[in-house]
Amino acid sequence: MVITDISPQKKKGRYNIYVDGEFFSGIDELALLQAGFKVGKEVTKNELEEKVIETSVRSAFDKIMDLLLYPQSRREISNKLYKKGYSKDVIERAIKKAEEYGYINDSEYATSLVESKKQKSKLELKSELMKKGVASSIISEALESVSSQDEKERAVEVARKYMRNKEVSVKTLASLNGYLLRKGFGYEIVGKVIKNYKVEDFDYGGD
Repeated sequence: MVITDISPQKKKGRYNIYVDGEFFSGIDELALLQAGFKVGKEVTKNELEEKVIETSVRSAFDKIMDLLLYPQSRREISNKLYKKGYSKDVIERAIKKAEEYGYINDSEYATSLVESKKQKSKLELKSELMKKGVASSIISEALESVSSQDEKERAVEVARKYMRNKEVSVKTLASLNGYLLRKGFGYEIVGKVIKNYKVEDFDYGGD
């Protein structure tokens, strides 16, 4: 078998390899260079397949290192690699390698996100982590660190920020009440926060 052509794809940084005049595989530019493939090179099918996989995994792993300049979930990394043209098999191998080195860890990622976003309710945090593809069990474990008191303090801070430069009135408190509920804070916590603002004729609910 002979490599008869190596041509660029429309996707930047990707190439098609042709063997004996027929398409064989797509490959990333970095993987292509690492494999040492060139037109006219004689190869066996197994050698070519192994090289494509091996160098593609290495290339994908290098891409992961670039992507991890800021924390991301396993799903986010996987999706970005897929958009760059890597196959699902290559992505899975590269991500597993990154996990073995501790570069990708959804449990640590979820815990870090919960601790860093102090003005989000548990419901908001859960929704955000789910969108990022983090497993439900990991999300539940990460959210255990947020106590009822923590949740109240988060709501107080959100309320303080919302009420900044606003006149405390029946209208603004009603607006704040709806805002906190939409942010995912529970009725009981929202009620306690609202009661911090004393306004005559406002219905605080309860006693």
